[in-house]
Amino acid sequence: MPKIRQKITLAVPFSVFPPNNIKSRRIFHLYRHLAKEFIIEIISLGSVVEPAFKGAIAPGLTEIRIPKTFKHQQAEVDLCQQLGANIGDASLLRLYTLTPQYLQALKKSAQSADFLITYQPYLFPVLQAVSNKPIWYEASGVETELKKQILPENSLGQEFWSEIALNEAKCCQTSNLIITTCDHDAKGLSELHNIEKSKIICLPNGIDTSRVDFVTYEERLVNKDKLGFKDSSLAIFIGTGNPHNANEARAVLNIASKVPNVYFLVLGDVGITFEPRLTPPNVGFINSLDEKTKSIILGLADVALNPATSSSDTLPIVLEYFSIGIPVISTNLGIQSLGIEDNKHCLIGDLWRFPELLVSNNQENIANKKMRLENVRKHIENYSEWSHIASRFFTQFKPGSLTY
Repeated sequence: MPKIRQKITLAVPFSVFPPNNIKSRRIFHLYRHLAKEFIIEIISLGSVVEPAFKGAIAPGLTEIRIPKTFKHQQAEVDLCQQLGANIGDASLLRLYTLTPQYLQALKKSAQSADFLITYQPYLFPVLQAVSNKPIWYEASGVETELKKQILPENSLGQEFWSEIALNEAKCCQTSNLIITTCDHDAKGLSELHNIEKSKIICLPNGIDTSRVDFVTYEERLVNKDKLGFKDSSLAIFIGTGNPHNANEARAVLNIASKVPNVYFLVLGDVGITFEPRLTPPNVGFINSLDEKTKSIILGLADVALNPATSSSDTLPIVLEYFSIGIPVISTNLGIQSLGIEDNKHCLIGDLWRFPELLVSNNQENIANKKMRLENVRKHIENYSEWSHIASRFFTQFKPGSLTY
C-alpha cells in the first residue's frame, strides 16, 4: 500500500524560484528536503513585474506565483513613502485584498492541504480568511522588534507598529507550530508573546556545499596577487538592509578605525546607509553586489567578520564563508546553533576583541590556519547541509502521523 503523504500549503510574500537571495534560498532548500516526505505547494506573491508561474521546482515541491496587481504595488509604495520606512512585507496587513488572485490561489491550495504555513506573520490573516486548517508559523525574526527599529516614532509609525505587534502575537498564539532559525528568536518570541517553548522548533539556515567551490589558501594568495592585493590584508563584511546588519556594519567601522593596516570592504545593501567620506579611510563599500562580484571577493579575502550582537540574517553568508574557505572572526551569538568551537573552527570573541583577533589571524601560523579551515568545512558538511537541517524536523515529527 503506497505511503500517504500529507500536504502543506506554504504562503510566501515573495517569489521563490530561482532562489537568488537569503530568504528564497532558505524556502527552496529547506522545503525541497521536507518535500521528500510531504507534498508541498508554495503560493508566492511576486512583484508586479514578475510573470505568473506554476510548476514543479523540485520533486514534490510546486510553486504557484501570483504577481501583485499594479494597484497593490502602488499602494505599497505609497504606504512606505507615507511612513518613511521600507516595510513592504508588513504592508500586507493592510493591502493583501488588493491582489484577489492571490487569495483565490491560496484558498484553492488550502482546500486539499493538511497544514498551512505562513512565512513571516504578515500572511497569517490571509490564511485565517481562506481556511480553518491548522497553521504553522515560519518566523524569520522577531518582527515586533525589527519593525520598531525602522518605523518612525510619530503617530502614523506607532499605529502601524501596534498592528504589527498585535498580529505577530496572534500568529504565535494561534499557530500550532513555530519554526525559528535560531534559539535567540525562539527565546524572544516565547518571552514577548508568552508562548510555550514546546511548540517551537529551531531549524537554522543551512547550505548546499556541493554548490560552493572551496578556495584553498594557496589559490587565495594567487587571486590576491592577480587583483593587486598581494601586500594587503583584506577583511570583509556582507550585510542586507536588516536593521541589525546596520548596527553590525557600524561595529565594523569602529573596528577598522583601530586596525589601520587592514583594508575593510562592506558589501551589500547595508552600505547604502553610510556616507563613505565620513568613514575611516581604510573602509570601502560595494552596495550593489551581484553573484560574480561576490564570488571574486570571497575568493581573495583574508578574513570575514561576523560581529552579530543580536538576531540577524548573516548566518547564511557565514556558512558560505566557512564553505568557501575564508577564515572567520565571529561573536558567540553570530554562530549559535552551529556547534562551532573557538580556535578549532574559527576565532570567536566579543566585539572589543575583534581588533586583537584580526592581528592574530594575520600573524598566525599558516599550517594552523589551514587546519582550522579544513575542520570547519568538514563540520559544515556534517551538520549544516540542508538535508541535515530537514532531518531535525523529521526526528521530532513523524510525517504521516501529524495531526496539528
